[in-house]
Amino acid sequence: MSISCKELHIIMSAPRIRFKAMKGFPPLNEKKIETESFLEAAKEVVTIIESFGKIFKPVINDMNGNITKLTKAYGKDKAKYFYLDDLIIFNINIDNFAADALLWLKRGLQLICIFFENIFYDTQGTDTLKLHLQNAYERTLKPYHGFIVQSTVKIIYSWVPTRSQLIGQGEAHDENVHVLEKYLEVMRGHLDHIDQLLKRYNLDDAKA
Repeated sequence: MSISCKELHIIMSAPRIRFKAMKGFPPLNEKKIETESFLEAAKEVVTIIESFGKIFKPVINDMNGNITKLTKAYGKDKAKYFYLDDLIIFNINIDNFAADALLWLKRGLQLICIFFENIFYDTQGTDTLKLHLQNAYERTLKPYHGFIVQSTVKIIYSWVPTRSQLIGQGEAHDENVHVLEKYLEVMRGHLDHIDQLLKRYNLDDAKA
């Protein structure tokens, strides 16, 4: 079956990400975060990064690795660790396996959150997103990476897709931006909560 030029254009111009189709992070109605819901939302963020392209595989593997570690720790007693907070608190001075994984996952999620916040608040609607991603990296992960990793990351991030490739053009773009506002608000709430949790128990090691 042949495809018309119009249909081909629609396919080629379709956004790689549709935030409307994502469940996102659950509302923070409790003083604690539900572990399973958080991990599912984190996995969804990984799918967002996958849309950036295969060159982002190291970032994807790192985040998936930390999600796997947290899933393993959670699986030891799902009732006891129903809340992410309890998974961390109940293991203080016993085993920081989960806390370390959460620390690095939080940093990776902060990177993506700030990246899309930069896109959302860019009133110029800049199509090239390299600077937005670099800014997010410098504010989150860069302080914890050595020179070699920083150099590698710089190369990887230079290949980030454009705004139109990621979130589309016209109506598709406007829909994504509209949904993105609420998505980022809830995501930021989760990350701020986790940040405070780790700092409260001295688990956010600035040198780690």
